[in-house]
Amino acid sequence: MSYQNQSDSDHLSIIVGPPGPENIINSVHNFAAKHDISLDDAWTVYVKSKADYFIEPDDSGLSYFSEIFTDILKQDVTVSEYFLTHYINTFSADGQLLAKIKDISKREPYIAPAIIFHAKNILDSEGKPINIKLFNELNRDILQSLMLLLWNVNWIHTSISYGYKKIKAK
Repeated sequence: MSYQNQSDSDHLSIIVGPPGPENIINSVHNFAAKHDISLDDAWTVYVKSKADYFIEPDDSGLSYFSEIFTDILKQDVTVSEYFLTHYINTFSADGQLLAKIKDISKREPYIAPAIIFHAKNILDSEGKPINIKLFNELNRDILQSLMLLLWNVNWIHTSISYGYKKIKAK
């Protein structure tokens, strides 16, 4: 299978933990109350709003995601879109994989918003999909640290998937 075809399934996942600073927590609670929605739904609106802001091109035509990925990968890339989904009952509110918590009574379910970038939407300078393996463990660590700082959340979990095989998550 050519990589061009594989780029439809290969992807980078950025799973977003709950809000960090008190002002964001209060903002999410106020938004939920004002719109009569659950806290999980309010948090999803916040994450989507941040992702939309980071994907919007600036005057030069690049988005924040394009600039971040370019810096991390050390090559020019353009990020055209993302897909928002959720990991349900996979992570605890403090970012642990629930499967790793042996005592079931200590598993606090958390609906974690996830931003998915398909390789076909991360294009190199020639307009071809990047090889998602460029987001190796070190690059995912850098991305995770940067996203924690920029998004004011308690934790970020990053992983890549390619060729229908999950790669060790961070």
